[in-house]
Amino acid sequence: NGRDYFFLSSGINAEYGGDTSYYNQQAADLLLERLGISSHSLDTWTENLRKWLAQTIFQHLQQEITTINSTLEQVGSAECKIGSVSTAVLSKISSNKHEHMANIALLLPYLEVSVNQEYLVKRIQELASGSCLGCFRWESGGKHKNSPWNKELPTDSQIVVQSIATYLDSHLPRNPMFPEGRTFTTQYFVQTPSKVDNKKREYAFYQSSIHPPHFKLLVGDEVWEVSKGRNNLFHSLLLFLYYLREHQHGMLGPVNLGPTGLNMLWIIS
Repeated sequence: NGRDYFFLSSGINAEYGGDTSYYNQQAADLLLERLGISSHSLDTWTENLRKWLAQTIFQHLQQEITTINSTLEQVGSAECKIGSVSTAVLSKISSNKHEHMANIALLLPYLEVSVNQEYLVKRIQELASGSCLGCFRWESGGKHKNSPWNKELPTDSQIVVQSIATYLDSHLPRNPMFPEGRTFTTQYFVQTPSKVDNKKREYAFYQSSIHPPHFKLLVGDEVWEVSKGRNNLFHSLLLFLYYLREHQHGMLGPVNLGPTGLNMLWIIS
């Protein structure tokens, strides 16, 4: 049958390795053709997604960090600003001064992508500037203390995927199976070296490689994979939205992604 042309292998287990050498441009092109997604649509959707990420996630994150740091100064804890101390210290502050610091607890999952808080906060600020993640570097990031980016720092792709996963975690209702409140991260996002049990999941967003970052969508026993490289994360997120619109009635679990809910489906319109 023709399915092997759309996916990179008829055996899904072969797809779960971190090696992106399985990638095949023809398979990616045929997948988009089968789904009826034109290159023009993909370009438009990518621009929409980058705008949404910049404005809804990163600019909001930057505003929250600025507000909390200002509050920390006012309560005499200027030395504990976000970007200057670890997430463990911030967690302690949020519990000790809860009336002032309630929002720190909401921010912490966004900050856990890197132990280097100084770099991370600076990079969030850079990604928040402008309207469409203009400084985004898919397999690296920005300078740190006048030194080039290195692999001890998170890639921009890692910061983006952690941020969108945390955003969706915060909007999905708590599931007693996932007491930490990370319903999206636990139920719909899989990151290597974790393995995927496709018998337990109808679909999942899958990161198969950290360096370089590479993402795929798992749908039943199929792998939906688009071009590797600088747009792989964006195009994979767009496929995820497309799948939810076409096959889950625009719902992510119990949450509507349309205008009456999170209002994300305009990104692929």
